[in-house]
Amino acid sequence: MNLKELDSFKMSDAVHFHKELNPAIFDGDSMKSDVRIQLLNIAEDFVDHLGIKNLNIKDITISGSSAAYSYTQYSDIDLHILVDFNEFNDDDVYRELFNAKKTVYNDQHEIMIGGYEVELYVQDSNQPVISLGEYSVMDDKWIRLPRKRRAHLDQAATKLKYEKLMNLAEFALKSSSPAKIEGVLKTIKRYRQAGLDESGEFSSENLAFKALRNNGTIDKLYDKLNELHSRKLSLPECSGYIPSEKEKNDPRWKMALSVDVNPYSLQDNAKRLGSKIQRNGRPPLLRP
Repeated sequence: MNLKELDSFKMSDAVHFHKELNPAIFDGDSMKSDVRIQLLNIAEDFVDHLGIKNLNIKDITISGSSAAYSYTQYSDIDLHILVDFNEFNDDDVYRELFNAKKTVYNDQHEIMIGGYEVELYVQDSNQPVISLGEYSVMDDKWIRLPRKRRAHLDQAATKLKYEKLMNLAEFALKSSSPAKIEGVLKTIKRYRQAGLDESGEFSSENLAFKALRNNGTIDKLYDKLNELHSRKLSLPECSGYIPSEKEKNDPRWKMALSVDVNPYSLQDNAKRLGSKIQRNGRPPLLRP
């Protein structure tokens, strides 16, 4: 555990405020026309991916830091497709379906606008979004115009949650266990979502998540997970080398041995043939 890193934690590691809205998305207070058209195209493609005929779309919005003054280079453009879950007979089934479709779509596509990744969500129109800003891409207008002010930020609670998650991440990275790394990633996501649902963008859980993302910890977890997955699917190169008696139990040479091949195979087979060939395959010297 890097104690100096925890001691140097600052709220600016998690959130930074700008004097203007994200210039990659907005021109002043208005969304850029080409950005809006592209976001609508992305939303249409995502709705097609959902595979539900005649889905009644109430609105298409963006929210979060990209629709406020707190965006960073790591911010996503959270594109929400609003539908009324009360229109479905079994809304729990549809929630599960939408979550699964969302995960598959976001994993399969890396859609960027102005250097910012677009993340797709299906949102229940009956549940209000807790965010400083919310913009209707469909109607091209603000639902909630963000203000240029700092929200109340709980430094102590954020640092506490950051330290807890950082400890879990450090432990998982040292363990080289895919299950533990996946468990930590799920815990981080669960923390973040709980904070967003309860207190919005500036919840201590979401700010702790942003600090972990900004310092590269989350990328390290995903990189390690991918490395372990690739290693599991790989076989070591086989050079035909026959280990010595001392090496034969070394796991690095496990794939070089088989049932009928051992350090003395050449020598033993030569004896059966009446040859004095050496273990390394060198034939006996010719004598006059």
